[in-house]
Amino acid sequence: MSSSVGGSLSSVPDGRIIDFEEAELRKLPFQGDLHLWVKGMSPGPDFDIKLAPRVYDDHPDYWGIEVAVTKLPKPANDAGKADISLEFERSVPLSGITGIRGITVIGANRNKRIEISGESF
Repeated sequence: MSSSVGGSLSSVPDGRIIDFEEAELRKLPFQGDLHLWVKGMSPGPDFDIKLAPRVYDDHPDYWGIEVAVTKLPKPANDAGKADISLEFERSVPLSGITGIRGITVIGANRNKRIEISGESF
């Protein structure tokens, strides 16, 4: 099960950072756009997972992108529903959110630095 830590420093201020299992760069076929793709386990079905870029005043060497979760409001008739973990996959286009050297995927228990060289954004 994914664990979570303190609040997000990104565009999801009410979010919490959770673990991820895989993170890699992918280019979309026929478009050439570079995307960050992340896979992991959600804390449950009532959560919204986002890949949230951190906000910077200047251009960092590695742009931080958090794996963040927010709790969705439960409908009244779901009060007795058991929480179960579910696998998630999310992606985000990297145009405008890459550092000078690359990105850092930020999870609850680990960070993954990914170098991006020779790519034009």
